[in-house]
Amino acid sequence: MNRHFILTGLLLLPLLLFGCIGPDNGNNSQGAGNISAQYGDVVTVDYTLKVDGEVIDTSMLSVAKANGIYDPDRSYSPLTFSMLLNGYVIPGFVNGILGMQVGEAKNFTVAPADGYGAIDQSKISIMPRYYNKSVFEEVPMSFFELNNITVEAGEVFSSEAGYVGIENYTNDTVTIRYIFSIGHKFAMFGIPQTVVNITNDTMLLRSDMEENKTYLLKDAATGQTIPLRVAHADEESITLDDNHHLAGKELDYEVIVRSVARPSSN
Repeated sequence: MNRHFILTGLLLLPLLLFGCIGPDNGNNSQGAGNISAQYGDVVTVDYTLKVDGEVIDTSMLSVAKANGIYDPDRSYSPLTFSMLLNGYVIPGFVNGILGMQVGEAKNFTVAPADGYGAIDQSKISIMPRYYNKSVFEEVPMSFFELNNITVEAGEVFSSEAGYVGIENYTNDTVTIRYIFSIGHKFAMFGIPQTVVNITNDTMLLRSDMEENKTYLLKDAATGQTIPLRVAHADEESITLDDNHHLAGKELDYEVIVRSVARPSSN
C-alpha cells in the first residue's frame, strides 16, 4: 500500500471529524454545554418547586409520585419558555436560570417581589357561613324574555337553583318565589349552598364552600365568571382571598437545564 496515501488519510481523518462536529454557531445548544442561558433564549428545564419546605409542583413524574402530589390529569414533561422578564414565567425564575448551561443543576430562591408579589390585604374578605335570604326576589322582565319563559302568575318553572314560582309581575319586573325545602342543596352564582331553615318568608342558608378550593362566581349582570379562592373556612365564617395562592411566599426551586436555543439573528 502507498505510504504517502496512508499518511494523507490519517491527516484528513481529524479534519473530517472536526468538520462533522463543527464550531458552535450559537443557534442551538443541544449537545453544546458551554452555551449559557441569556435573555431572549428559548430554554427547556425540569424543575421542582418547594414552599415552606414542601414540594408543591414539579415537571418530573417520579418526583411528583415520591412526594404525593401526582395528578393523573396532568402531563409531566420539561417546561419550555422564552427568557423574557415580561413573559408568562415569573421574573425570579428567569433570573435564576440566567447564565446556566445545558445539563447544569441549580437551587435558587425567589423572593415574593420577583414571584407573585406581596399579600394585598384589600383582596381579602370575610363572609359569614350562614346568612338569611328572602324567599322572594325581583327579577328583570328581560331575563324571562331572553330565556323565552312565559310570565304568568302562579306559573312554576325550573331554574339553576331549583323550582321557583311566579308571584306577580309588572312590565319591568317579575316577583318570583323560591320553592325550597329544608335540606335543599343548590348553587347560586356558582356558590354551593344548603337551606338550613325556613321561617315565614325567610330562608337561612349555609354556604358550603370548602377551604383551599377555588370557585367560579358568576356575575349576574355581565355573565362573566370571577375566581374566588377560599383561604380559610370554619363553622362561622369563610375567608376569600383574591391574591395569588403563592403571594407573599418565598419559592425554592431546583432546576436542571435540558436545552438552550438562541434565536436566529437572520
